[in-house]
Amino acid sequence: MSPTSVGHDYYEILGISHDAQPATVKLAYKRLALARHPDRRKNEPNATADFQLLSEAYGELSDIHKRQEYDKLYRSAILPGKIKSQKIAELEERLRQFALKREGSKTLLYNTKKDLIRLRAEKDSVKGEKERLLKERATEETWWSYISSLMIGNTVEFNQRRQRREREITDSIGKQRTKEWNIDLKLAEVQYLERMLDSISSAEIEIKVEITKIEERWRERLSLQEMERVLAKWKNQR
Repeated sequence: MSPTSVGHDYYEILGISHDAQPATVKLAYKRLALARHPDRRKNEPNATADFQLLSEAYGELSDIHKRQEYDKLYRSAILPGKIKSQKIAELEERLRQFALKREGSKTLLYNTKKDLIRLRAEKDSVKGEKERLLKERATEETWWSYISSLMIGNTVEFNQRRQRREREITDSIGKQRTKEWNIDLKLAEVQYLERMLDSISSAEIEIKVEITKIEERWRERLSLQEMERVLAKWKNQR
């Protein structure tokens, strides 16, 4: 078998099963050769190479002895290589999905932290307003303020102003508590997103380690096969 054939899945190229009969192999080749002939694909740069590979596949699988040799190669090298590539492709797809999830979580975390900064600033503003109102109330409710209001006959106005301020104080306290509650929610969301990012990073590391292990085992397999090939060749030459 020519070295160029190693690694190619001729069954896949012809679109047939591994137990396909010779007539099926021939029919598949004729159908594909007609559709993929370079004369029909003049604008495609790989047309000639694709057609040559198709012809190579037919040449190997249409000859019973070549097919037997190819099937041995397929079981020992090509099929395991396809399985290895499929596993790595699946793991890389998982990495891609995790990368998308990570970027989405990072964006959400960034926006959540911005919201947290805004809420804290708003809470400080509300708190400052509440403290201002409390200070004004303390000042106006001194005996001197009360006596002064009596002297000028403005008790009704004084009481109205005090009631209005009490409502404002109550309102500011409610706003502050609402802001604090929202801040607690945002803090919980930040912590959740940070844990999620840590989890994603751990999962990505595990997948990368698994890919490395698969590739290492594959290199060991190829090395062992090469040693067996050299040993068999040496025995045949003796």
